[in-house]
Amino acid sequence: MAKATQPPPLPAHGQRLFIADLHLDGEDTPRALSFRAMLAKLASEASQVPTELYILGDLFDFWEEYHRQVAEVYARDLKALEEANRAGVSIVLLSGNRDFLYGNYVKRRLNAHLWGDGGELTLQDARKLWIEHGDLLCTADKRYLRFRKIVRSFPVRLYFRLLPWSSALGMIERLKAKSRQDKAKKDKKVFEIDEAFSRTRLESRGCNVLMCGHTHRPLASDLGAGYRLLVLPAWCDVPAGYRERDRALVPMRVADDGTIKPATETFEFRPEVPPKKGLRW
Repeated sequence: MAKATQPPPLPAHGQRLFIADLHLDGEDTPRALSFRAMLAKLASEASQVPTELYILGDLFDFWEEYHRQVAEVYARDLKALEEANRAGVSIVLLSGNRDFLYGNYVKRRLNAHLWGDGGELTLQDARKLWIEHGDLLCTADKRYLRFRKIVRSFPVRLYFRLLPWSSALGMIERLKAKSRQDKAKKDKKVFEIDEAFSRTRLESRGCNVLMCGHTHRPLASDLGAGYRLLVLPAWCDVPAGYRERDRALVPMRVADDGTIKPATETFEFRPEVPPKKGLRW
């Protein structure tokens, strides 16, 4: 796995954006169009508002760099990311369960900072934030965690790298179909974030806030003793996430034209909890 690199220090008037689970498939879907529009908007404003974009995994429906055909599938999305970076937007990619094979291609083309399974940054209000995709926090999903170790092992990655594209594509489609079948069979509780484990993660890392994606179940939870858990909404469900600006970390929504606006709710998944107005962390 590529060594994690840090973006340059963020100026006081800058902003950070956090999104996850876009599951781009190379088509001109609404989620892809809103993403590209947001990148164009960020690029146009980058000279006035320095921006860091953190994508917490599953940007692509599948990604690997061994076969050139993969980059061709995502040509329009990659071009939008490349143009945003050239305009001054720093891009940080974290590994998801669909796109953990990032490497030199995205580092060269997008000047991307690769954070693998997680990374730490200091918020503008001096709190420590730990970010990761979130699949490792679903500790009840033991079958997936075993599969994760196997599919990311060196022998499997080497075998996949040596496959011709037609065979590799067939394997990708079979894995995706199996994933859908397994997800339909599993109890919904298996996909929940283990909050006790999340707090342990924060304590071991010396951080105050943990942010992740993966579950497609947005959540804002108090873990006690000043620790917070934020689960991002899945962009493939709603173009939204969190933005840090002016010393505040707040929910955001992205319009079809790429305009970023504050959200009035905290993306609570639990329907029995009424939306909280203007919550700032």
